[in-house]
Amino acid sequence: MRDKPRTLLTPGHALVVIVLLMAILGLSLALIMQQSMNLTAIANAGTSGSSATVSGKETDNSANADNTTQTNEETPNGEHSTDNPSANNPSANNPSASTDTRININTASFEELQSITGVGPVTAQRIIDHRKAIGRYSSVDQLMDVTGIGSKTLEKMREQVKVE
Repeated sequence: MRDKPRTLLTPGHALVVIVLLMAILGLSLALIMQQSMNLTAIANAGTSGSSATVSGKETDNSANADNTTQTNEETPNGEHSTDNPSANNPSANNPSASTDTRININTASFEELQSITGVGPVTAQRIIDHRKAIGRYSSVDQLMDVTGIGSKTLEKMREQVKVE
């Protein structure tokens, strides 16, 4: 009765198993690398005030900060002069500063969160609960940690939210 083995594994079957295991290993390593890069970006954004995360890529804003700095020099008669004529008008450098209608996910209420595309009452509550658990969001990308928000939903939301 037990003359035959229970399973017959041919070299072709073994090759398929090996290829599948290699594919799974490669996918696992890719996900680990992506998570590592996300954590590095979050850590850098939290420690250096001059970097920001835009569409998943970190950009350095220190060059922009140098362009908007002003120097106050005292003239011989005691008056102050500025090299930047728009120094007294902060919105002159950034015309969209007064028209920014994005919702700050660190201070948004339950109702404000529901006004975001793709966010219903359950997801809004999950965003608030996650915010309470972590203290505050340091990047919009952290919304991916909220159950129910995937990459597609985050891309729909990205233009409507901000972190301050």
